[in-house]
Amino acid sequence: MKAISPFKNLKTSVSLPAATYRQLKAGRLLLKKGGVFFSDDEIYRRLFKLYLLFWRGKGRKTNSLRRYNAKRKTYEIRPLYINQVLYASLWQRALHSGESVSRMLDVAIRLYLSRLIESMLSGTKGRGLQRRNAEYWARRFQKRKEPHGQFFINYRCKTVRNRTGELNYIQKMTIIENPTRTIEKLRRI
Repeated sequence: MKAISPFKNLKTSVSLPAATYRQLKAGRLLLKKGGVFFSDDEIYRRLFKLYLLFWRGKGRKTNSLRRYNAKRKTYEIRPLYINQVLYASLWQRALHSGESVSRMLDVAIRLYLSRLIESMLSGTKGRGLQRRNAEYWARRFQKRKEPHGQFFINYRCKTVRNRTGELNYIQKMTIIENPTRTIEKLRRI
């Protein structure tokens, strides 16, 4: 299988309901008012990581991806610029659960955008109103059941056997919640 790297990016796209994208723009505006300037891609990346962190699926592998683009909704195609490791982890998750990457992002925006905003704005060090707002966001973030700090996602895929009539490969995604590890230690996992 092709070697993937967290330092190489992939250009693709996702389709989001118009209402979900409006929610994302409102969240980005809140972050901007708090002094945090993120592009859509940076917010997508952080939301995808939160989505993978909190997913606890234990069911069987699905037969195929579920239909996502319903005819009664208005969808917008948005560009996605994401590193190869995160995208491979998302595809591994998609193959297991039957949900598309677009659907995962839609759910992540609706469920985890507020958590992301709280975590980012609770750490801003401004003056006056920004500092008072940071205390408010910190209190909100601490009320959550599972406040999480920084973490890494490591992905490995290895072909064990590829012969006529048999394909055996292993995919492994590891979430590492200790950001003090060095890159060399991460490569050994």
